Amino acid sequence: MSGWRTAIARGNFATHAAGVALAALALAAQRQAPNSPAIGGLYALPILLGPWTSWRGYPLTATLASIGLSAAGSLRIGPGAAAIVADTAPMAMALALIGLVIARFSARQRARDDATLQLRDVKRALDQAAIVATTDVRGRITYANDKFCEISGYSREELLGQDHRIINSGHHEKAFIRNLWVTIANGGVWHGELQNRAKDGHTYWVDTTIVPFLDERGRPFQYVAIRADITARKQAEERLRQQAALARLGQMAAVVAHEVRNPLAGIKGAMQVLIARRTSEDQELGVLRDIVARVDTLNELIGDLMLFARPRPPQLKDVDLRLIAQEAIVIAHRDPSGQGLDIHLTGEAAPATADGNMLRATLLNLLLNAAQAMGGHGRVTIEVAHSSEAIDIAVCDDGPGIPPELREQVFEPFFTTKARGGGLGLAIARRTAEMHGGTLTLACPPAGGTVMTLTIPTVPVGQARPSGRPLAART
Repeated sequence: MSGWRTAIARGNFATHAAGVALAALALAAQRQAPNSPAIGGLYALPILLGPWTSWRGYPLTATLASIGLSAAGSLRIGPGAAAIVADTAPMAMALALIGLVIARFSARQRARDDATLQLRDVKRALDQAAIVATTDVRGRITYANDKFCEISGYSREELLGQDHRIINSGHHEKAFIRNLWVTIANGGVWHGELQNRAKDGHTYWVDTTIVPFLDERGRPFQYVAIRADITARKQAEERLRQQAALARLGQMAAVVAHEVRNPLAGIKGAMQVLIARRTSEDQELGVLRDIVARVDTLNELIGDLMLFARPRPPQLKDVDLRLIAQEAIVIAHRDPSGQGLDIHLTGEAAPATADGNMLRATLLNLLLNAAQAMGGHGRVTIEVAHSSEAIDIAVCDDGPGIPPELREQVFEPFFTTKARGGGLGLAIARRTAEMHGGTLTLACPPAGGTVMTLTIPTVPVGQARPSGRPLAART
């Protein structure tokens, strides 16, 4: 601010000095050629400098000075002096008129400059606090501030000239977006919450207000979108909803476990007795074994339901995650769906403090999912990589991959594309990772297949890392 004031002061000084010099020049010229028609123009020059100074009194002062100097310059001693003074009256009137025009013009210019400066300050404050973008009537982005570039991951050059489809996450229905455009196209202000997608693929939520700028006919010629990042709030709301749902699910799971498991155990026992009484050539033996298998599937589903509804906290111990992965491979080969897998493990020892049983179950779930995706036969690679802060275990299969429209849903509870299964496996696996302060992420390379990456910190949640800062749980 002090530099701005210094610049204004220097500009005023230069303008005032030029005005004085021009007035002196006009007086000298009048002394040399008192009857020259250019004298009035020379006296007007100091007045015309009014718009280049911030001193409000300059136009009046310059006008009075020019009139006074022109009158003084016309004075002559001796006969005829009164006639010369009378000839300067039209010049004085012209100078006064010029001074009035310049005064009004300077006042309007100052008001415009003040408004521009105020708008510049408001824009700067808005850019610091919000995500701002302007578009033309076709929706093409004409301005994007730094916060817009930061949250979207796109550079300003990548955004300008594009429409907002570049950040469309596909979350909202077409009717929702259509209502937005109808509202602002009719000159109304639209306010709501939007889910957008950044350049790297992650989604984020913004509280959005879109204001149309209208021309003299009341038609929009530009739209200004002002947004605020509410991703953290939406995540907190989702966690609260999940906790409430888990509480209700826990009550239901307890009832199911009590009322269903006991009858299932009786049915399984009865079927095993009947199987023992049958000969190996009995044609009904396969039916009885299928009943036992379905009972076991129901028991597993109830177990998953109980585990999801009432998760236990991790029991942390010093473990080698590479060794845990080896144990999961052995168990997967024992399962009927995983016997045909060709599993390769790469990477060195990966020591961490974690719950080995929970992580072993998670890796086994990922391996069996890969087996089912490939029809029980195919190659699976487990890649173990670690740094000083985290260990990444990537389970890569050669299956058909996951369709883009389903990738956001695979981690949701009870979502499944399988003929059998409760859809809780990946939901439990992701929560296991989060309970360890880590993540479970999905990727589908262009070449095909699926990559599930389990990331676990080497230091448990809440404990200090080598840097001295505790690691917080990721969400």
